[in-house]
Amino acid sequence: MHAVTIREAKARLNALVDAAERGEQVVLMRGSRLVAAIVPVSLDDFELAPRLTDPQAERLWKQIEDERASGASLAFDGPGEAVAHLRSPARGTARRPPAPRKTPKAARRSR
Repeated sequence: MHAVTIREAKARLNALVDAAERGEQVVLMRGSRLVAAIVPVSLDDFELAPRLTDPQAERLWKQIEDERASGASLAFDGPGEAVAHLRSPARGTARRPPAPRKTPKAARRSR
C-alpha cells in the first residue's frame, strides 16, 4: 500500500489503476489527510442492485396502493423482475379491475 496526493493521482491515474489490478491498495491524500482509496475489486466484490428512478418508485407505490384497495396484487420473484415490470410500457393491467367511470357534471345535475 502506498499513499499519493490527489494531484499526483490525477497525473498517474492509469498507473495507479494498474497497481490496483495487481492487488495493491493506493490511498489518496488531500494535504496530510487520508480521504479515499483505490483498491482492487472483482465482480464477486461488486454487486449493483437494481434501482428505481423516482417516477418508477412513485408508480410502484401508487400501484401498490391501488392493488391493496381493490384486493388485487402482483407478486415478483425479485427486484429485477419488479423493475422490468415497471419499465414495460404495457404493464399487466388485466389483473386490476377497471377504474369507475366519472359522470359528467351536466348528467349529474339532470338526475
